[in-house]
Amino acid sequence: MVTVLDDRRDSFARLVSRDLGLREYLDAVDRTMRRLVPFELGCVLSLDPATVLPTSHFSRELDIEHLMLIVANEFLEDDVNKFADLARRSPPVATLRQATNGDPTRSRRHTGLLTEFGFGDGDELRAVFRDGDVVWGAVAIHRRKGPFTHSEVELVADAGPAIARGIRRAILRSALAHEHDPEAPGLILLRADSSVETSTAQADRWVGELFDEGLTVNGMPMTVVSVVARARQALAAGADGSASVRLPRRSGGWLRLDASVLDDEDPRVAVIISPAREPEVASLIVEIYGLSNREREVTRLVLHGYSTAEIAATLHVSSYTVQDHLKSIFQKVGVRSRRELVSQLFLQQWAPRLAAGIGPRADGWFADRAPRDPIGPGSVDDPRPAQP
Repeated sequence: MVTVLDDRRDSFARLVSRDLGLREYLDAVDRTMRRLVPFELGCVLSLDPATVLPTSHFSRELDIEHLMLIVANEFLEDDVNKFADLARRSPPVATLRQATNGDPTRSRRHTGLLTEFGFGDGDELRAVFRDGDVVWGAVAIHRRKGPFTHSEVELVADAGPAIARGIRRAILRSALAHEHDPEAPGLILLRADSSVETSTAQADRWVGELFDEGLTVNGMPMTVVSVVARARQALAAGADGSASVRLPRRSGGWLRLDASVLDDEDPRVAVIISPAREPEVASLIVEIYGLSNREREVTRLVLHGYSTAEIAATLHVSSYTVQDHLKSIFQKVGVRSRRELVSQLFLQQWAPRLAAGIGPRADGWFADRAPRDPIGPGSVDDPRPAQP
């Protein structure tokens, strides 16, 4: 029997099949959630799976001043229901009233930002969207009067995996569409108050490639501000004062932001923004397609040109098991052969260099030749059965 919860969950699941870019998808999630879990103030985020740092955001109400307060609270203040904490919970959803045992004034976020917005008598619901163990996004929604109910919390928790898959799909559509040559990094130097002291022309160009450029602090998008705040938080915690995040870029491909506090006596932060290196991008793209750990190992070996027999020997499994893994990989990535797999994952990013005749790389990630497993009986590309 189809329940009301099933029907509402399906509303989010249907969004996954829509051909939307990242911002459009976050907009659609916001609109759907407002209809099913009414609220007056909200923000939907995409997160980097490796760092749980925001990579983009969508909000209809929050301006830059209040987004800055949220960033400061998330990274620099003690409080409940931080996104990084929720990411480790099951389910990764909680309300402010739950987390404070019915006394939301115990939360600095409530007594500051939410009270200022007129939500002193209301509630906040936060959730992290995971697909399996991989984090792809989060949401914070606020109700002006009264608490979120148990059934509403259950709905958001139940819809989380579908929303995570939708974010993953939207990033694929937005970030894997074009080819790029390697380009020089840019440098941004921010003062203690996060104002820009120096920004190179190349850094300005990369900033323009970020999805999250709409609301800025002194010309810096929230994603840049967030990684800077994380670096300062690391220094305050006794670490080395650095933080990194990988971001999809508007015209295709990926960017990496590396933030470092200069030293204990100099509170300025240097941010290097550059195209992500190939092994980093390889790892993230493989995560996006939802491959298992063993499927990731098989994919890595295929990209290194290993034959079926070589993969089997390396992983200590049978050739039949390798073929089963390859069939599953092909289905998830949406290809029919090893060559299409390589093309889908990587040649979109490095086709210009390959077309120019650049040979094999020293680190083994790419070569200007086809994989070493010819089509023949027993290969995944050939329907004929293998011989014993």
